[in-house]
Amino acid sequence: MKRFLSLMLVLLLSAGLITGCAAPSTPPPAPEEPPVSEGPDAPEPVEEPAESINIRFAFMEGVTALTAGKMMKEDTQVDSAFQIQYDLLRSTDLLTSSIMNGEADIAMIPSTLAASAYNKNLGYTVAGTSTWGNLYLIGTEDAPFLGALVGREITTFGKGLTPDLIFRMLLLKDAIEPDSDLTLNYLATAAEVGPYLLSGKATFAILPEPAVSGVIAKSEGKVKILFDLNSLWAEYMQVEKGYPQASLVIKTSLIEEHPEFVESFLAAYEESIQWAMENPGELGSVSEELELGLAKEAVVSGIKRMNIGSFPIEDSKAEYEAYYRAIMDFAPDFIGGKLPDEGLYYR
Repeated sequence: MKRFLSLMLVLLLSAGLITGCAAPSTPPPAPEEPPVSEGPDAPEPVEEPAESINIRFAFMEGVTALTAGKMMKEDTQVDSAFQIQYDLLRSTDLLTSSIMNGEADIAMIPSTLAASAYNKNLGYTVAGTSTWGNLYLIGTEDAPFLGALVGREITTFGKGLTPDLIFRMLLLKDAIEPDSDLTLNYLATAAEVGPYLLSGKATFAILPEPAVSGVIAKSEGKVKILFDLNSLWAEYMQVEKGYPQASLVIKTSLIEEHPEFVESFLAAYEESIQWAMENPGELGSVSEELELGLAKEAVVSGIKRMNIGSFPIEDSKAEYEAYYRAIMDFAPDFIGGKLPDEGLYYR
């Protein structure tokens, strides 16, 4: 009997051992998720930076480019939400195309083109004057008044363009017929006029600054300024500042949608104009560095006759209206066939 009980105990113990070995192991508990922070100590969500609005500021090399020299040099960005692209162009065709195709958001263009674009409903507003008239009649002989030029030959450039238009209108105001009372000898570009005069092939010529200063410097005292056409215009048209040669225009939609940016931009541009007038030496260096089209010496010697300044449109509407009225009487197609209304001007 004892042997039977002992045998049963051994069998039961063996069965327990086998069952224990075969039992599956209990999986470890899953790691707890860290609690989500709430309240003032919670980390702030990371926001993606807003994409900036690109603004294309287009203008030609030369005197108008000088007015933006400071802004270009410093890559002025007046608002972090906007990225200004300074687009220096090398031909009038490219500048005109940028307006006609609506590519430029802001531009410095001939004031005649500003009126034409407005009359074609291209959506640009004149904010102010970049440069006033800087054309001069120079010569190696004296001419005390315009009438003294009757019967003489005047070498000029830009047939059918602003220089030609201005001189012809001034002659007519003085009762001189441009095509019969004198001879207008047109060269292809202003760059050809100076050497032509210096070579002795011409006695009288029309040139803009700073080319005027360059010719005078090379002439050893033989060439002098006879008439400032801008001053003559102011006298004949009975306005204070002369004629607005180049204007700063801004897309009307940009003004309406982002007025604060526009105001900041205009303030920076006016500051750039003021700096240009007060720092001709530095401006000349900037011109050479950024290849604005003018040598430092020409900038320094010609800055006072470039007629930069007096920018705000609210101070110059009388000059614009007189300019456009004169063109309407002489060559209306030049400004789109009609006088622009008040909507042209920035308010």
